Amino acid sequence: MAFKLTYSDGHETEYDDNTKWEVENGVVKLGREAGKWTVYLSPSHWATLELVAGKDRDDKDKDQGKDKHEKDEDDDGGSDKTEDADKERDKDEDKDKDKDDS
Repeated sequence: MAFKLTYSDGHETEYDDNTKWEVENGVVKLGREAGKWTVYLSPSHWATLELVAGKDRDDKDKDQGKDKHEKDEDDDGGSDKTEDADKERDKDEDKDKDKDDS
């Protein structure tokens, strides 16, 4: 089911129907397959998770055009938003770590 995740810093990211998720003890788990999680978000890193009317990524691209940060899906079968989210969270965690070290 498609959803919008709002991070504790106010940043919002929408995920399509292809991203599976689960919340356990406040930890949001994300991945391409249920039970095979590739991203874990601690309760301090996310604020809200909203369900939205689902669309597949292909339908979204046709309706709104491709996001300028997404790769061209014709070449590799699609970009992996979970990987992009992973990289973004890694950056945020590095920033948080730097603050803690100060």
